[in-house]
Amino acid sequence: MKRTLLKTSKIVAIGLGSMVTFSALADGWNPFSKAPNRDSIENTRHNLTLSYNIAAGGLGSIMDNVRNQYTEVCVYCHTPHAANTQVNAPLWNRTVNTGTYTIYDKPRTLNRPIGQPGPNSLTCLSCHDGTISIDSIINMPGSGRYNQASEQPGDHTAFLNTWPGSSGSHFRMGPNDGASNSEGFCTLCHNTDGPNAVSDFRVFMVGTDLRNDHPIGIQYPEGPYGADVGVDFFEPYKGFTNASGSMWFHDTDGDQYPDKNEPRMYNTGENFEVECASCHDPHGVPIAGPGSEFIPSFLRVSNGNVNTGEGNSSGLCLTCHIK
Repeated sequence: MKRTLLKTSKIVAIGLGSMVTFSALADGWNPFSKAPNRDSIENTRHNLTLSYNIAAGGLGSIMDNVRNQYTEVCVYCHTPHAANTQVNAPLWNRTVNTGTYTIYDKPRTLNRPIGQPGPNSLTCLSCHDGTISIDSIINMPGSGRYNQASEQPGDHTAFLNTWPGSSGSHFRMGPNDGASNSEGFCTLCHNTDGPNAVSDFRVFMVGTDLRNDHPIGIQYPEGPYGADVGVDFFEPYKGFTNASGSMWFHDTDGDQYPDKNEPRMYNTGENFEVECASCHDPHGVPIAGPGSEFIPSFLRVSNGNVNTGEGNSSGLCLTCHIK
């Protein structure tokens, strides 16, 4: 689900030396960003080879001091060979946190099984829980740059330092408790929004305590909980199966295929569960068809623009929930 945070910040305008006061809606997309946020993941914040800072000339070179610049967009998450075998994710190239998360703990509002995050959440959390550096991959571009030991959780700094030109610094997105600032984290700089500032990443910091986030690893109603279907939850399409397993999804166009803009539930051995990728597509979903801007926060369904009132208000929530 989209998290909405309305805050007023005082920032130092880079290069101007003056104080600016403004209100910025951190709704998952920085309104001051230069990123086109359309056509391809290359034009989004998930392209870790680029910086979209507003300050004149950009500050992309600073990022080269805190992460390896692999120069390839996809390699920060995927590799065609020697993928991570610890997680059932497509050609996954990042280390993942195999530790225990503090899960959503409001059973009175759930009344259905909930467990640890599954593969379709662990991939997202490998950056967004703040425990692993953003450049912590196991197979670097080029021949002979694979390290099996890097499948294990951690940043594996010695291996990452073998990348030509590595600065020896490998920042994580932010502290895993969601705190505002700390040396060695992207949020050291990315903690303000504004026309002359870098973007605030704190809103993207999920951490390892998931009690204040939408439940993941939670089973969608079925069996003894199926009485909720048609009352509190819409019935998903249940007939889709492929090589990676079966999936339920809300087939809004009736083609019996899980399109990018259709929320889905994944069965990875513990029945059909809601995961991060149920609501988010990390590659972006066009809000109005091919060529249009992607839905903010990499959501599959637009929740509307709270600033202008445009779009389907709470559209994503109401795809699953009958309210």
